[in-house]
Amino acid sequence: MRKIVVAAAVLLAFTACRNGGQQAPAATGQEPEAAAAVEVRSERPNVAYIQIDSLMLDYLLAQDLSNAFQAKANKAERELNAKSQQLEKDMLEAQDKIQKGLVTRATAEEMQQKLMQQQQELLATRDRMMGELAEEEQVMNNRIYYAVMDYLKEYNADYKYSMIISTTASGPILHADPAMDITEEVLVVLNERYAAEKAAGKK
Repeated sequence: MRKIVVAAAVLLAFTACRNGGQQAPAATGQEPEAAAAVEVRSERPNVAYIQIDSLMLDYLLAQDLSNAFQAKANKAERELNAKSQQLEKDMLEAQDKIQKGLVTRATAEEMQQKLMQQQQELLATRDRMMGELAEEEQVMNNRIYYAVMDYLKEYNADYKYSMIISTTASGPILHADPAMDITEEVLVVLNERYAAEKAAGKK
């Protein structure tokens, strides 16, 4: 069974409330050079970014959800391995009895039919478990995504960035002004809120 890892790419499309777009008018009597400087500043992109790798690594909610999910995935894998090993054992025993002529033809046919049924049940169990894990993974990703997005809406109500984008170590953004990085300040509040929720019993 594939090892499930929280897909960090689930958060790569962060966008927040767009700025009101109003430019500061030049004050009455303002010098032309000063007015031009104000206009240039107002036209500059008002953008911030979040380091998704760091956020996912240090966000306590993501850590807890990932650990719980991985535990379920490991349990499912162990269960499937045990069933698979038992089926293999039963097949070898049946083959040995048939080859040695220790069972009648009718009994051999019954044994083969039983083994085929066991195999089909194993495949059905595997498909069911994988489907359940995929659904749980999606729910986990949604919880992380909306927790971050809900806070960014509140955060941007004060800061009013035109855009909040995401980047990763291997992402398309090769260089950006560190002053635009809001990862840590966002992470601090997210962890504070999650810690408060856990303390209140709202996991």
